[in-house]
Amino acid sequence: MVREVLPGIYRIFDTFVNAYLIDRGEYLVAVDTGIDTTCEKILEVARELGKPLKAIVLTHGHLDHTGSLRCLKEKAGAIIAAHEDEEGFIFEKTGLRPDIKLKDGDTFEGLKVFHKPGHTTGSICLLDEATKSLFVGDLVIERGGQLEEVPHQYSLDPEMNRRRITELLEIDFENLLPAHGEPLIGNGKDKLRGLVERMGI
Repeated sequence: MVREVLPGIYRIFDTFVNAYLIDRGEYLVAVDTGIDTTCEKILEVARELGKPLKAIVLTHGHLDHTGSLRCLKEKAGAIIAAHEDEEGFIFEKTGLRPDIKLKDGDTFEGLKVFHKPGHTTGSICLLDEATKSLFVGDLVIERGGQLEEVPHQYSLDPEMNRRRITELLEIDFENLLPAHGEPLIGNGKDKLRGLVERMGI
């Protein structure tokens, strides 16, 4: 299932996880690749839009975000970008290494990189400044119109992840695009503030 959640930003939902495609005019950029069945869904949207997939940015290395990485690399020839601290984990899961290693504060294909370790060592959030949209990976998830923490057993350091969630309030964004759950359009920061208040940090 695909839908345009914001002008030029498409959500590809597969079973329980979201990947996103961003239209950069002449080409597309993917944020995460979903599970192993997501590859054809992403390529189908690219065909519908009539544009090549140029780059893939990974928020982190878990297999529900990297499951279609090899397929997309082989079929689309897209370059892979991820945080430098996640390189080994991505290689362990996929056998591939990022072509571009990102650092906190970098901008890649119009996306500003925020290094937010906790869920994994090299987890990142990505801000599309043009639309004030924040791709959060697994830092938080959406359920029933509210944001929640990822269940602690899935994070390398749950307490660190909690601190990173509070840091997101420092970023200037309006829309929050999670890997799990529905995108929050227009009220993403308000919903995040509600989660921080409930966590009591």
